[in-house]
Amino acid sequence: MLPPPGQVAAPQPPPPDPTRDGAFSGGGGGFDPNDGIIDVGGDVPAKGSKGLVAFAAAGALVLGMLFGWVGKSTLGKSQQITRARAKGQTMATEVQAVADMRKDISLKMEDLKKQIAEDPKAGGEALKELNAANFEKHPKVDDLFGWQLASIHPKDVKKVFQLYEEANGLKTDLGYLAGFVTANAAALGKAGGPASFGVLFDDKGGMTLVETVAAMCKGEGDAPAPCPDGDNAIGYLVRDKLGSEPAFAPIGTGAGQISPINRSDEMYLYLVGQNPENNAKLVYGRLLAQVNTRLEEMNKVERRAINALKAYANDPDVDGSNPAEEAGDE
Repeated sequence: MLPPPGQVAAPQPPPPDPTRDGAFSGGGGGFDPNDGIIDVGGDVPAKGSKGLVAFAAAGALVLGMLFGWVGKSTLGKSQQITRARAKGQTMATEVQAVADMRKDISLKMEDLKKQIAEDPKAGGEALKELNAANFEKHPKVDDLFGWQLASIHPKDVKKVFQLYEEANGLKTDLGYLAGFVTANAAALGKAGGPASFGVLFDDKGGMTLVETVAAMCKGEGDAPAPCPDGDNAIGYLVRDKLGSEPAFAPIGTGAGQISPINRSDEMYLYLVGQNPENNAKLVYGRLLAQVNTRLEEMNKVERRAINALKAYANDPDVDGSNPAEEAGDE
């Protein structure tokens, strides 16, 4: 068709090159991995890893059971038992290695707390080295999970999963602690003020904000004694003036009694812990407590996991004829 007078027909596009376009050619342009992604601006905050860790461990177990069972089905019973014993020993050895790692970290943390108090910058670097050195090799998913776990008592399998989850959580929490100490070395090196508080009541119904120096538990006789577990505390050593000698006050709302303020309360965090750089010692204490909790939880489950896997390695059940009993903690 001819164009109207005074107009020029637009040039037709060249035909596609059959040597360049194809099922896998991607058309005329290259692949853009960001195509279709909406830029919302800023960094996306990291999600908690607890569910991801559990999912990864469960996936490893399922895959191990699937491929292991395929191989197992082609073997005779004696060969199955031999292979099951070897895998059971491998799993037990890996759990023992994780337990030894936990003990090593626990021992070194005591010295590191002293080092951080004296030289926070050096202590932060030491924490980084401790984290990298211990978690470089353990825990090994391939060694820790296999189809053999299906023959172990369900409660003991749960302990193996819990140990794996707590070990990964310890790696994360120790990394957070190391990063915070390194970033706030200057603030941690300064003489810090009170970090724990309570409300002291007087005989007129008035209240005074005081520092809670130490939790006190019931001791021998009438004298209270220091205790690390605040849940069992009967009172606190408190001071109402900076640098003054602390005095004991029982827990309660009567005259001369104290009601401790929970550090996790929203208002407390707003007033005291809103700015980590200004309250470095407070945040450091909380991060350190998270690491200690991880170590304690690992200590609770590792013995049961080791015993269950050792028992399986000694007498594996490969056909359901010898169901495993629940392992003990001793």
